[in-house]
Amino acid sequence: MIGNVKFRNAKDSFQDRMNNDLEMLKSGGKIIVEADKTSNLYQLEPDNYNELLHQNITSEYKAPLDPIATKNDINRRTGIHAKKLGIEDRMEQYTETSCFITLKDHKENFSSHPKCRLINPAKSNLGKVSKSILEKITSNVKVKTGAHLWKSTGDVITWFKSLKNLKKARFIKFDIQEFYPSITSDLLDRALDYASTMTNITDDEREIVKLSKESLLFNGERCWVKKSGASFDVTMGSLDGAETSEIIGVYLLGKIKKIIPQQQLGLYRDDGLAVINNTNAQKLDKLRKNLHELFKQEQLKITVDICKDSVDYLDVVLNLQDMSYKPYRKPNDTPSYINTKSNHPPNIIKQIPTMISTRLSNISSDEKCLNEATHDYNRALRDSGYSETVTYIPPNPIKKKRTRKRNVLWYNPPYSTNVSTNIGAKFFALLEKHFNRNNPLFKVINRNNVKLSYSCMPNIGRIIKAHNKSVLKQHARKEETPIKNCNCRIKNNCPLKGNCMIKSVIYQADLTTMNGNTYSYIGLTEHEFKKRWYAHQQSFKNSKYRLSTELSKLVWELKDNNIEHNINWKIITRSNSYRADLCLTEKYHILKNPDSINKR
Repeated sequence: MIGNVKFRNAKDSFQDRMNNDLEMLKSGGKIIVEADKTSNLYQLEPDNYNELLHQNITSEYKAPLDPIATKNDINRRTGIHAKKLGIEDRMEQYTETSCFITLKDHKENFSSHPKCRLINPAKSNLGKVSKSILEKITSNVKVKTGAHLWKSTGDVITWFKSLKNLKKARFIKFDIQEFYPSITSDLLDRALDYASTMTNITDDEREIVKLSKESLLFNGERCWVKKSGASFDVTMGSLDGAETSEIIGVYLLGKIKKIIPQQQLGLYRDDGLAVINNTNAQKLDKLRKNLHELFKQEQLKITVDICKDSVDYLDVVLNLQDMSYKPYRKPNDTPSYINTKSNHPPNIIKQIPTMISTRLSNISSDEKCLNEATHDYNRALRDSGYSETVTYIPPNPIKKKRTRKRNVLWYNPPYSTNVSTNIGAKFFALLEKHFNRNNPLFKVINRNNVKLSYSCMPNIGRIIKAHNKSVLKQHARKEETPIKNCNCRIKNNCPLKGNCMIKSVIYQADLTTMNGNTYSYIGLTEHEFKKRWYAHQQSFKNSKYRLSTELSKLVWELKDNNIEHNINWKIITRSNSYRADLCLTEKYHILKNPDSINKR
């Protein structure tokens, strides 16, 4: 099938313009930074970007005394729980993805004093387990307490429509400042203690939740920890960050209901909203002070806004006067949609106007409220090549269909308008030909449980991310002093014979015992080989790291049996510094060497 794929030249004026715009952005040698809550993009010189990034890092973080030992300790303890859960073969070690910033262009004085959000994508896969545990705990506590812990705008609207007996009512909106970085280990303990009075939380579950917050921040090759000295940190981008904020949120709602009735109060992560009846300026001022004092006790800071009968919350405007609601957009946020001539599957492009209409209708109380907000959205649709406009779609109650669970195998070929061959039709023709009813695998591979969905080519976000990484790398090379190939004091002891500072490599360790047995281990490192070699040496000497790698397990097994051995190191190949490329290259060489001790 692959050999018979036919191509065509499907470029048009839009594609050409988009390619030219991308080339123009990339040719300037500047970093392209996304806005925090809008679709805006900003260009910064690498020096200015690094300065902003460094300011945001050093305001909350400091360099650890021994970064390698800190990371290895987290991996060791994570490995213990992975083994208990039987997922050690799927649990990867702590990722070292570099942090980055987004610009809060919706804040006041943005031009003169830009504020940023620091995103830390480095994470432990144990966060997936913690996410599941926290979801279960929070769900049980919500049912027991009846707290309004919202997950979407739809939940907010449902709460708003349920409000009754409102007299001289006002909105109170509060925002928890720097919520994620402000969550401490003690605050999480108090939230879990509160939840444990209503649902069962085992010691292992509590330990997994706490261990998943043991996080490090990476910027290039530098490692950082919180200034408090502990590695506990709830980061933006962590696998269970949202769920952690929710368990804290349900705990805070339990305290706030002592000063605001629970039915008139709700929280979406760090944004709270309440409705107060029959009040005056003096009572509102007292309530504001009480809220500040309550959050101060939890070492949190908030801003409180007293609104009249209308408030913008998330992406909707709520009005107490006529109990109406309509879509809301931040002033500097311009909507933009997939262009009709973009390189997307036709069924996606076709559904865009309907999806927008449905979304806006769901957050509009009636057609009149929708029409008041459609001007910018219709203009964005026209600019993207659509002839349709936003129309009101009355909400229909969703009928639950009887679903039959079936294991589905998905085939996701990339879609491109430059391919003229109908890949889907060809694939299913091959499926029917080779897996007919006479085939013993027909029950598991047939048209009912094999589905096809096209995947998209790299979008602008991925292209910009790759561009930024390239620019920062080139900028770092200009500023750094030339690195020697080897920094060993005694050159004869260099593990790679004078080449130990090499980066981005796939390496092999050949272990030979005194009785003639040989073993090989294949590994990778994105940084200098010397650093990775030091980590291996530590795992050979310190018994608490004996489970760090398959090689350390073997070394300790030999040591326990008093079998002497020798290890020789060599580089198999160099690869691109992108970790995905390194990982794929490593896996290729592991498969190519069936005698290696690496797990498959």
